Amino acid sequence: MTDSNVIVVVDPVSSAVYFGNAIQAKGYRAVALISVKKLSASLKRLQDLKEFQHIVYAEDLDSAIELLSRLRVCAVVPGSDLGVCLADKISNYYGLVGNLIETSLSRTDKGSQKATLIRKGVAVGWGIEMEASDDKRETLKLLKYPVVVKPCRGTGSRNVKMCTNISEVDESISNIRNNAEARGDEERKVLVEEYLGGEEYFAVTANYGISGDKQLICFAVYEKITRGRSPSVYKNIRSLPLDDGRAQFAFRYVKAVNAALDFAYGINDVELKIGLRGPLMIEQNGRVPGALVPKLIGLCTGVDCYQLALDIYLGEKVTPISSLVFQRHFCICCLISERSGVVEKINGLEEVQNLKSFNMMSLHVDVGDHVDLTLDFLSSWGMVFLVHDDLDVLQAESEVVHEKLSLQYQSRRV
Repeated sequence: MTDSNVIVVVDPVSSAVYFGNAIQAKGYRAVALISVKKLSASLKRLQDLKEFQHIVYAEDLDSAIELLSRLRVCAVVPGSDLGVCLADKISNYYGLVGNLIETSLSRTDKGSQKATLIRKGVAVGWGIEMEASDDKRETLKLLKYPVVVKPCRGTGSRNVKMCTNISEVDESISNIRNNAEARGDEERKVLVEEYLGGEEYFAVTANYGISGDKQLICFAVYEKITRGRSPSVYKNIRSLPLDDGRAQFAFRYVKAVNAALDFAYGINDVELKIGLRGPLMIEQNGRVPGALVPKLIGLCTGVDCYQLALDIYLGEKVTPISSLVFQRHFCICCLISERSGVVEKINGLEEVQNLKSFNMMSLHVDVGDHVDLTLDFLSSWGMVFLVHDDLDVLQAESEVVHEKLSLQYQSRRV
């Protein structure tokens, strides 16, 4: 692999694994640069690298530059939250299009995100970053409960807990700090934050450069359920029309968030709630959204998010897409396991596949596998993707998915 024009995707996970074919379609060689070799099982299953022609392993900038030294690196793309900081550093080293390395942390660390927004005058709920349960303990006693405790660098709502008193906060902090899957102290930092009321949404934005041009390319609402102290058990993710009043209201806020966090180039998503105080950020994700949302945007609008992102990072002259309309809509049904156990049978597969809106299905379990109780996004046992031009059809058929598609468990031995 020498003297090749390549595009590097750093730590591609979930939707970003599909950059491989998009890169090759543009006439470049696709390189997956892996900086984190040891992923949790739930993330590892989302890192299928078969579309990439080359896979290299580098934990830091120096080793990455050494491995890439014989190549002509033409663009660098962050493939997950794990890869944002290193992608920024590599693009800066080569003088390529990318976001500022000085503010990379504010695009990856949830505590830093909140602090940056507060400093720059963008509305956001309060949060306290903690490194040990005893740190700032006196402050915890004064909090208005409930609060949410989460890892500053977590993903998929893993280890996110709602707490109603200081004892539950202590327990949640301890669980994060003792998490066997955490990679170093950075992933053991904890954010204690205000619990926000209101409906939860995400907005996907194309950011065209330091000129400030930004475009809303997807707006969707989350339907979640609370299980015990786990507030983010995903059930459905539904796209909404871009001219919906909530979408336009949220986008004005999201533009301010991205500007404050110096996200000038590429496609990212911002999760937020809209309540009595208006839109307030939950978190910003400095890479393309997961759950195959880029592919679904393409199915519904004709816009190829992968080609669009690559054009931006390649420094092509890209302007906002005219007349961007969702001709169809999507619903992502996240499959919820009601208990742990060994799968004996999966019910309802044929009925779901025969739905008018059925597009595709991704199951993470098979007969004979052990599944855990679903407590977050990553512990969902699969996803069903529905696409249709009628929102009412999507609503009705998503209910069918959750009613019919279920796990039958082996009997427990006494």
